[in-house]
Amino acid sequence: MDFVSVILFLVMYYIRPQEWGAIFSKLHFVQLVMIMALVTLFFRERSLRLGDLLRTPHDWMMLAFFAWIISASDAHWETCKAVFPLAVFYVVIVQTLTTTPRIRQFVGWWALLVVALAALAVASEYGFDPLGSYEITNGRMQGRLTINLSIFKNPNALGHNVVPAIPMIYFLFVWKRPVVVKCLGITLILLPLLCIYLTLSKGAFLCTAATVLATQTFGRPKAVQIIIIVAAISFGGAVLWKLPRMTELDRAKSDGAIMGRVVAFTHGLNRLQTRTTGIGYGQWLKDFKAVHHYNKAAHSSYVQIGAELGKVGLFCFLGVLFCNLRTLITAKTSTDDDERIRRCLFVLVVSYLVSSWMVDFGYRPTFFMFTAAIAAFHRHLRGISQYVPDPEAAPLTPAIPSWRGRFLPTPELAGELAPAIDTAVLALEPVAAIATLQRDNMEPETAPNTAMPWNRIGWFDLLAIGTIVWATIHFWAAVLKRM
Repeated sequence: MDFVSVILFLVMYYIRPQEWGAIFSKLHFVQLVMIMALVTLFFRERSLRLGDLLRTPHDWMMLAFFAWIISASDAHWETCKAVFPLAVFYVVIVQTLTTTPRIRQFVGWWALLVVALAALAVASEYGFDPLGSYEITNGRMQGRLTINLSIFKNPNALGHNVVPAIPMIYFLFVWKRPVVVKCLGITLILLPLLCIYLTLSKGAFLCTAATVLATQTFGRPKAVQIIIIVAAISFGGAVLWKLPRMTELDRAKSDGAIMGRVVAFTHGLNRLQTRTTGIGYGQWLKDFKAVHHYNKAAHSSYVQIGAELGKVGLFCFLGVLFCNLRTLITAKTSTDDDERIRRCLFVLVVSYLVSSWMVDFGYRPTFFMFTAAIAAFHRHLRGISQYVPDPEAAPLTPAIPSWRGRFLPTPELAGELAPAIDTAVLALEPVAAIATLQRDNMEPETAPNTAMPWNRIGWFDLLAIGTIVWATIHFWAAVLKRM
């Protein structure tokens, strides 16, 4: 049930059944799933222990991030309650993705649910519109595709959320797959591509190009990387500039939407430089309106977090992303499944990094979910086990779990019935494959693994994160000067 609750988190976020009708909203799906997830962690075979929470650099940096969010706020208790669900998302996913099959299934469900979101949005333009999206798309949005779900109701938000599906589907269904599976993957990729195109989102177009380029060069030989980059620079830019609305970037100083972002970026940079602890978690809109007398979103995760949490908060935020990238870039995988997971997780991080310059995804659950998945993958590479195996539970055969100490009340009775039960167990060998598959999916690996030697934040890491913070702030200022 713990793994089911994790998949339901993804469903709640992307498909959002809680918003499909009044009857569903009354069921409090999110709260029920959260309760189920926490209960299953404490009542599974080996319940959650305090020592399980801080096992990787990601865990420590995430703890620092949450601690700073709460301490930098003027209303500590209210802020703690607000970020508690995000902490739950992180802990539950880390503690649940204890095996390679589970991590692989998690990223697979993630990709397919994004494709389902894209399919729902596109279908609204062709007669299947259970959410009433067509009127919004062709009314207020002036023909730019959207979907009538709270966090995807804007074409830019929809486009940026769909971007990761394209390379993820490629790695899951096309990369090193049989021809039939490749054909299915190519068909699935067409849906998010069409969805992004119909949003007419300049930012989503740029994010798609950057994400595909980064993920297609990731893990390849240097010569291949150079060829891909040269081809992208030579031909990709021309193709990208032919897409709808892209030429508006040539007249940025006269474009109202772009100039609005300039005002938001300027306000955020001012708050970052003048407020040591920032303006406080969730205070962007209130603070911006107090100064400018109208509402304006931050339009960037870096701007939002820098303004609300100050330089320390930005350091922690970028520190989490640094830990994610260091794990994925330095990981040494030995199987295609591990490499597939590594590349899919890299897609999620890169698309988030790029999109975060154009949309305010700062505290979205996706950030905490993919970080948790990477922390779980890091544990797998390190051979860190969440459980202590019970010696009495060792299988009598490679496929059949032991009955000893589980079903018989006394040692005396166990000795009398042992021959008969052992014979029955051996008779079940034809189902060995199924039983083995179930055990592989439920039990974590415990063998040591040196594929990830890094497991502690050191002075080099802190220096690297500080350099990234410095570069981010200077890039932020350079963007304002250029625009």
